[in-house]
Amino acid sequence: MRVNWLAIVVSAIVFYLFGWLWYTLLGAQWLDAMGTTREAMMAQASNPYPYIVSFVAAVFLAYGIARVLSWHAPVSAVRGAFIGFSMSFLFIVMALWITYAYEHRAIMLAAINCGYFCIGMTIQGAILGAWKSKTAAA
Repeated sequence: MRVNWLAIVVSAIVFYLFGWLWYTLLGAQWLDAMGTTREAMMAQASNPYPYIVSFVAAVFLAYGIARVLSWHAPVSAVRGAFIGFSMSFLFIVMALWITYAYEHRAIMLAAINCGYFCIGMTIQGAILGAWKSKTAAA
C-alpha cells in the first residue's frame, strides 16, 4: 500500500500553519488556561525545539492518516476528513482527556488543544483524501 509523500508533506505544512493561526487567535485564552504570560512564552520563542517537534509530528500524523486511507479505497476529501477527525478524536482527544483529568488541567486548555487536533487532522485528512496521485489516476 503506497502513500503520496508530497500530499503528506503538504498536509503537514498546512497542519503546522493551522496551528500557528489557531494559537494566534486563541492565544490569550490558551496562555490564561496554562497559567502563564505572553512574556514568559516569548522568552522561550528562540528555542527551535518545539517548532521542529511540531512539524515532525505533523508529518507523522499525516502519514498515519494516509496509511489508514490507503486501506479504505476509494478515498475522497469527505472520507479523508472523516478518517482524520475520527483518528484525532478517538486517539488524541481521549488520551489527552485522561491525562488532563489526572493533572487537573483547565477544561479550557483541553478544549483549545483538542480542538486544534480535531480540526487540524480533519483538514489533513481532507487534503490527503482529495489528493489524487499520478499512479492512482493512471
